[in-house]
Amino acid sequence: MILYLLAAILVVLLVLLYHYLPNKRIYACFCVTLAALGILSYLFFPHAPKQEVMTDEQKYDIFQQQQIFATWYAGYQKNIKDLDHNWRWYHQILEDFKEDNISIQTTYVRLKQLEEDEKMLVTRIAESAPPLELHDANYDLTTAMLQKTKAYAEAQQKTITLTRAASDPQRLTTDDQEEQSRQLQTVMEKESPVGLFTAEEIAQIQANLAISEEIKD
Repeated sequence: MILYLLAAILVVLLVLLYHYLPNKRIYACFCVTLAALGILSYLFFPHAPKQEVMTDEQKYDIFQQQQIFATWYAGYQKNIKDLDHNWRWYHQILEDFKEDNISIQTTYVRLKQLEEDEKMLVTRIAESAPPLELHDANYDLTTAMLQKTKAYAEAQQKTITLTRAASDPQRLTTDDQEEQSRQLQTVMEKESPVGLFTAEEIAQIQANLAISEEIKD
């Protein structure tokens, strides 16, 4: 619609120019130059391809893919929520000990229980394979998400395990509470995973599962 309006305006301007420009040879040269620029712009400058309208069959297929992915993603989000819960609890345990609100024995017991919970979560994540019904592109993206999440969960478990080992009362080399806390904090700072980044894969899957409608000019 905008292109048609611009074309109409251009035609009106050319008519006015033809009427008021005394030298018709200059007008002709101007028109030829304008036409040449238009052809060159069309040939050499990128322009957005016209988006094809999806058929009902294609829309239904994408709808089915949406349902398949949504079911898997619901479980994935549950695992992410549990990872976040465990990580928050890990930091809370260390903070409680740092503030001397709990003993080193209680710290060890809590970290040991958290370690077991994290191991079960890592196993659950590893077993949450992407649905085979997904199209190849979506399956590959979902697999990449799962691999990143599994690696992050394993790194998180390793941090918890090493901290639990460092808090073992039978292995501690000092009775000083502040020094014990510094040792646990050192393990946490050294071993903590950087983060889990799956936004790129999720955005691409969302784009693949989007149902396009006819674009009107």
